[in-house]
Amino acid sequence: MKFWRDRVRACGIQGDEKVKFAYSINIRRLVKAALPDGYWGNGCVPMYVVMSAKELIERPIWETAELIKKSKSNVSDEYVRSYIDYQELHFGEGITAGREVSGFTDWRHLGHSTVDFGWGGPVTVLPLGRNLLGSVEPCFFLPYSTASAQKKEGFKVLVTLRHSALPAFRQAMQVFSTTQEHWPSHL
Repeated sequence: MKFWRDRVRACGIQGDEKVKFAYSINIRRLVKAALPDGYWGNGCVPMYVVMSAKELIERPIWETAELIKKSKSNVSDEYVRSYIDYQELHFGEGITAGREVSGFTDWRHLGHSTVDFGWGGPVTVLPLGRNLLGSVEPCFFLPYSTASAQKKEGFKVLVTLRHSALPAFRQAMQVFSTTQEHWPSHL
């Protein structure tokens, strides 16, 4: 949530503008007719939390976290089927999530960083595309690879931002600087 808030603040988005937090949610255990045995493709749908930029910036982070948690409970078999139907009907038109979408995805537990191709694990794992869940400025939470023996704890964050937002966002992220001896307990 801090990344979302700081991204919106750094981009100078007007207070009344609607901003969206987009993320994927696994549907494999939610759909009533299970996905076929042997299907190894994607099994997720996007979910969104929408609020004004002013609300996001002024609310306590825990309230925003509660909204995201609540949005997860809105996923149902009916939602998934409706999403699939919508995709089928409108895919050719180019589907977008609108303006000011912040796409977030967590790759820390997917296992990419532990794959051994016979000569060891990957040096790093990165996405190839930058369009995620309707966002052209996504944020990826990435694991350290098994080749990074010195970095066993924590994770990397890959954030895509418009150039004009970089100085303000970089300053906001100083709270995560590795030169600090103790991390704040609220992060």
